[in-house]
Amino acid sequence: MHAATGPTGATGATGPTGPTGATGALGPNPTITAGFAANTSGSSYLVALGGVSVALPNAQLLSPDISVNGANTVFTINTAGRYRISYHINTTAALGAGSRLFINGSPNTASTISSGLSLSNFSNEIVIDLAANSTISLQLFGLIVTAVLLNGAAGASLMIIRLS
Repeated sequence: MHAATGPTGATGATGPTGPTGATGALGPNPTITAGFAANTSGSSYLVALGGVSVALPNAQLLSPDISVNGANTVFTINTAGRYRISYHINTTAALGAGSRLFINGSPNTASTISSGLSLSNFSNEIVIDLAANSTISLQLFGLIVTAVLLNGAAGASLMIIRLS
């Protein structure tokens, strides 16, 4: 035989809070790899069918794992990952030329603005997976013409940001 269960008693007081646990390590910050460079000096370029690289010597802000060659035309990305790359080129007159990113020695189709148009502003961006030590250049290409970048303004710029 079972004895009958009595009523539940009142809840007791809450005990003291325990010590805070250790803080975990921070996860990786992919955007620590980023770079920006511009050309604000009004440079002129003789555009050719094979392309001419645009120098970006001004306002360079590069993380330690992005380097640039002495001519300020080739940027080397030392950390593999997925990158967002954008560029702008602004000329003083409309050109029958095109623009593109040259990645690891080859033109990148997704970044290309056709040379069949007559433009004075070229702008594009891509997302791309890059291996360590990949190279990036900004180019004008197409009809043989002299392109003059805006002076004292953003004649051309390149931005590189690692997403993951």
